[in-house]
Amino acid sequence: MITAQDVAMKFTVAQSEILSSLQLVSSAVPSRTTLPVLSNILIEALDGSIQMTATDLDLAIATRATADVKGEGSLTVPAKRLFELVRKLPREELKFEAKDLTLNLGSKTGRFKFHCIRPEEFPARITVTPELSFRIEPKLLEHMVRRSIYAVSTDETRPALNGALLQIVEGEIRLVATDGHRLARAGMKQAGIGKSPLKGDVIIPLKALNHLLRLLTDASDTVTVELSKNHARFAVGPTTLTTKLIEGPFPNYEQVLPKQNTKILRAGREELTQALDRVSLFSDNLTKQVKFSLSANKLRLVVQTPDQGEANEEIDVRYTADDLDIGYNASYILDILRTIDSEEIVMQLNTPVTAGLVMPAAKDEAKGASSQEDLLCLVMPLRLAG
Repeated sequence: MITAQDVAMKFTVAQSEILSSLQLVSSAVPSRTTLPVLSNILIEALDGSIQMTATDLDLAIATRATADVKGEGSLTVPAKRLFELVRKLPREELKFEAKDLTLNLGSKTGRFKFHCIRPEEFPARITVTPELSFRIEPKLLEHMVRRSIYAVSTDETRPALNGALLQIVEGEIRLVATDGHRLARAGMKQAGIGKSPLKGDVIIPLKALNHLLRLLTDASDTVTVELSKNHARFAVGPTTLTTKLIEGPFPNYEQVLPKQNTKILRAGREELTQALDRVSLFSDNLTKQVKFSLSANKLRLVVQTPDQGEANEEIDVRYTADDLDIGYNASYILDILRTIDSEEIVMQLNTPVTAGLVMPAAKDEAKGASSQEDLLCLVMPLRLAG
């Protein structure tokens, strides 16, 4: 690392260029910390670019911005103040120059001085020596994260569930998340992927998944994923996200996937979503229970809550099995429906007290089809009164 004493760091950069980079890295700055340097961003001016890094010790985000560098060097700058100032400046060239432990920023109309901390106090970069690496299209990875992240547990007494299992199987990548009441498994076929050489589970923390989603939303570059025993790194264009992994083991979710669910319900995704959203307004604030009452090609959604009122809505579905009444947390079902793209969904059911499976209809109808993506969701029922 180039230190503040080596040379006077000096560079010019477009306001829009540095602002977009600051938006990325600032999200990794902890809101509260006992280490003052963690409230700062490390800025390193190198030939033709500046690199910015932020970390909370568990996760780090680094990115580069194109700049006209007159003098190389590095310094840590208060993150929030720098971001807010740059955000409020007009779109113009900004001039930065370091002197000792201050960073001067000049615009057309103003001069601003930041009191900084020595770069030597900034935590060392997390070194990832990958045991496995692969490349994946950003939209596909984004879909996998969005389709599983809602099921990650926030119960800190079960730390292995506070992230999603990144599972590498022959020819497929999977993300699996569960909170004990529901489970989501999003998979994608990937040519060239073999059995993972990693021993033990690779569990990506929820915080890292949320940051990764932000990086992937507008990304066009192929994502490089590097995994080691204790860390994961995601490289998207000039930006890298590095995170510690959660220690496992992750539950053996394959054991809880039901094998006897022979009662098949097919419903229009949008129609079911809207009807369930309406009746859930009358559900209990804690349980969000809605009764699914199934009969021949009909689904009635029923809510009876003494202090909230009643709701009853019926939609046409495809269902020819025995009549079935089963209760679900409406929020859990809605979370699933909002991650499915297909026009029709399939629910595989068995009894009022056993887990149900939800998936896009295409999965059930087109096994072996050319689609790269795969989605399977499990949800536990709620016991109905009476």
